[in-house]
Amino acid sequence: MVPKNNMIREQDVKQALYAAVAVGEAILEYGGEVSRVEDSIQRICSSYGFIRADVFCITSTIISTAYTKNNEAVTQSCRITHIGNDFDKLGRVNDLSRIICREHTDPEKVLARLKEIEALGTAPFPARMLIYALVPASFTVFFGGNLADLIISGLIGSILFCLESRLKDARFNRLFSALLCSLAGGFLANILSLGINGCNPALISIGNVMVFIPGVKFTNSIRDLMTGDTVTGLICLAESLIMAVAVALGFAAFSLLFI
Repeated sequence: MVPKNNMIREQDVKQALYAAVAVGEAILEYGGEVSRVEDSIQRICSSYGFIRADVFCITSTIISTAYTKNNEAVTQSCRITHIGNDFDKLGRVNDLSRIICREHTDPEKVLARLKEIEALGTAPFPARMLIYALVPASFTVFFGGNLADLIISGLIGSILFCLESRLKDARFNRLFSALLCSLAGGFLANILSLGINGCNPALISIGNVMVFIPGVKFTNSIRDLMTGDTVTGLICLAESLIMAVAVALGFAAFSLLFI
């Protein structure tokens, strides 16, 4: 993409590319698509006066090379260690990228704005715990559970939320964290349902399994494969399948012991 004018000064080349990659990193970490990351970085580089920008992005790495009007190339890379889903922050970063393209925002102001977005808080801990209780409880009832199943499933969902939050704060591997949570969920489903007439630990486990199954990642992997992002699609597909197997094994382990 060739810009209409050259907004960038020679001494700001590296800082401008750094700001563009930082925006792409934020988009990816908050749940944006790989194609959106590449397109955003290219558009931001164009707005800053680069005559060309080549961007390669997968779920773990962003590599970007931008070319100045003097045909000098600048390359920067970024390692992505965490990807989540925060659509409020994602929307704010998307708005920021549009402002950059429209107003040619100074790179330092862009980085400051990204820090402000990162510092924004999430929902209160009790509210998130309540949601984690309602979701598995709803699935348990959907699959035929009774009132006792609903209550136990909601209680286990709250406990697993606390456990998952602690593991995330301790920076545990996502796969290992999911395996531990699923093992704890299977254990609690069978223990808490003992001695309660009509209580079905399988339905309780199914309700909590639905919280950990990476359905969004699996769907996105199929979309990436269909749109030509083969490498990203295969990586996400492999991650989602391995995660699903780990979760299933964790919940099933204690169920087999109680048969």
